[in-house]
Amino acid sequence: MICPVCQSKNRPGTLFCSGCGVYLPTGGPLQTAQIPENELPITHANPWASGLAGEDTEHPIIPLQVKVMATGRIIALPAAVEVTVGRQDLEHGILPDVDLTADGGLEGGVSRLHCKIHQRTFTYQIEDVGSANGTFLNGERLTPYLPQALQDEDRVQVGRVELQVIVQV
Repeated sequence: MICPVCQSKNRPGTLFCSGCGVYLPTGGPLQTAQIPENELPITHANPWASGLAGEDTEHPIIPLQVKVMATGRIIALPAAVEVTVGRQDLEHGILPDVDLTADGGLEGGVSRLHCKIHQRTFTYQIEDVGSANGTFLNGERLTPYLPQALQDEDRVQVGRVELQVIVQV
């Protein structure tokens, strides 16, 4: 495989050029592509509706899964109070708990650190962490850094990658 930027020869199946580091499948830099605003839902979440209460760490973690709608893959979230969602970047040491790289994360506009899911007492909340293409909950764009309640069967969109929440009670 020949790099389109520096013309270095790379082994078949290689993702990054050994000569210049370019992302070989696209022939360009590895970065989150900005999705045109007209391709994203236009509504915004109500910033006063978060209902963020004091964190209670004495309650057990409620199992949570997300289903990637395009691939059907079901991802069990780690048993933690806070889980990061995004796509991995080994070069910069970014390893989100839920890595959407294999589900078209790069092509779908998922940021390396896109959003966080928090457990608060017996509920979950989702928070966009300043992602390039936004996080949407049931079609409504979240205000960055403002957690919103997450329910069973909610639809979450990170970039163009759509997820469905599965709460195991």
